[in-house]
Amino acid sequence: MNIVVAERSVTERELDLEIPGSDLSTLVEDKIETYRKKINLQGFRPGKLPKDVVRKRFGASIRAEAIEELVDASVRKALSERKLLPAGPGSVSDLQAPEGGDVKIKFLFEVDPVLELKDYKGLGVKVPAVSVTRADVDQRVEQIRLQTARIQKPERPSRTGDLVTARYLKVLVDGVEKPASSPVFQAELGKGIPAVDKALTGVDVGQNLSIDFEFPPDHPEAEQAGKKARYEVVVEGVYERILPEPTDEWASLLGPFKTFAEFQERVRSDLVEGADREARQKARDEAVDIVLTRNPFAVPRARVEAFVEWQRDRLVRQGAQVPPLPELLRSLGTEAERQIRRQRAVEWIAEKEAVKATTEEVDARIREMADQAGISPEDAREELRKSGRLMEIREGIRFEKTLDLLLEA
Repeated sequence: MNIVVAERSVTERELDLEIPGSDLSTLVEDKIETYRKKINLQGFRPGKLPKDVVRKRFGASIRAEAIEELVDASVRKALSERKLLPAGPGSVSDLQAPEGGDVKIKFLFEVDPVLELKDYKGLGVKVPAVSVTRADVDQRVEQIRLQTARIQKPERPSRTGDLVTARYLKVLVDGVEKPASSPVFQAELGKGIPAVDKALTGVDVGQNLSIDFEFPPDHPEAEQAGKKARYEVVVEGVYERILPEPTDEWASLLGPFKTFAEFQERVRSDLVEGADREARQKARDEAVDIVLTRNPFAVPRARVEAFVEWQRDRLVRQGAQVPPLPELLRSLGTEAERQIRRQRAVEWIAEKEAVKATTEEVDARIREMADQAGISPEDAREELRKSGRLMEIREGIRFEKTLDLLLEA
């Protein structure tokens, strides 16, 4: 077999193969011999079908099958011999297999470009010191009070802070009737679109309303942003929250806290930890962005498509309504490419700097996970082993250590 590899771009390769016609002929004859023993035709004893009959009746389909197998085997062999690792499936762009002649194949595929990153040390990125104020703690405590509030139906019309449930009767957007995304919605008065909240304030169950308003320009559903709308609804429920008093007794219901002050301290420490984690991640992202700016490299299209397809499958498993893959590629392709470049760069640096996760670090991470799940470290390790995620834990730590190396170097 004659093999020629052409470089069409930094990520694209073309494999030109020329295979002796005798190889195809041999494969076809072997298949005819196999099939003649398997095919049962009326008038012939099982396993005794003459080759000429097989060739005449099934020759074209057998030859097509042989060509397909020959192409697949030849491409795999050529890639192995030339030590080429495709980034995706690749495709046959041209195939010539004339009767009695040699087989010629053009196979197009992509490869990951060879990396040689420079200037990834001394980036000057630091993790800023974080601070948490008393107001931050009070705000978080208030959120927890809201989350643990008791819900009841008040003997009065709705007011700010209440939860109002209403059923759509008709939805109009720019004068055109639209289907409601769900039959019922719930609004927390004072936190939604002002005109809607105002219309739902002071109402009772069973009351019919016609609400005219305008979607804000930054509405999450882009097709509705900034448009005028009317909701015709009937109120089905009015509920108020009864917040728990911030006492020692309430704190004891939330965890191993003897006093409300202990709970406040735990809230403060959690906020500090979260703020520090967020600041560190922001610094890590900034450092990687600098590395990528200093070291631009291409990403094979096949990698981007595979990444977006993986995201699509994950969303489908979660029950989400997902647009077609071409539409997802248009909306997510740029971010997917950035994530792939980021992953490749960090993996290259980890290899270059011989970064590894120690046994002690893996054990500590498993203990953290066990504490969060309320199980023993031994049980957590066994669950990770069964699910095949132990290596994922190790690689995650290695990735984090590499990111931190960029901050320290």
